[in-house]
Amino acid sequence: MKNTLRSLVSLSAIALLVAACASTGTGDGSAGADPSSAAAPSESPEESLDASPEPVGTLTVADGEGAIDGPGLTIDEALAGDVSQPVLVRGTLFLDTDGQLYLADSVTDSSAPEFGPLRLHVANYPADGPTWDMADADVTGLQEANGILFFEDTRLYGTISE
Repeated sequence: MKNTLRSLVSLSAIALLVAACASTGTGDGSAGADPSSAAAPSESPEESLDASPEPVGTLTVADGEGAIDGPGLTIDEALAGDVSQPVLVRGTLFLDTDGQLYLADSVTDSSAPEFGPLRLHVANYPADGPTWDMADADVTGLQEANGILFFEDTRLYGTISE
């Protein structure tokens, strides 16, 4: 009797698991989607950047603070804290085609590129020089798409002003 009950409970759990997996689909939204209704990709990097949200503030990178290491805060977490104090913020650092630096909360499509909706303008950080040299990209992790240069995982230490 005990074995029968255990088997029944086990089979019920497996059936629930299979049903849950089947109902979630592939996770990419392609199940049953009409391919003609998919949004067309952006035509140019300028177009995708024009449609991007305005920066929510400016992150001024601290001078001479020495090596700062740690996980860092997301932009959202940093803005929710005490912005009068320097903070280590993590995100995607990108240099747009106009030479402006931004720290975005994420990169949503590295081939376009398109960045997450939350971003900070970055001040007091070099927008030229060896950091942005594509010849060293395999060492530094620098990426380029449509003239926009970016580092997906960056931590900057500084103060945020709105």
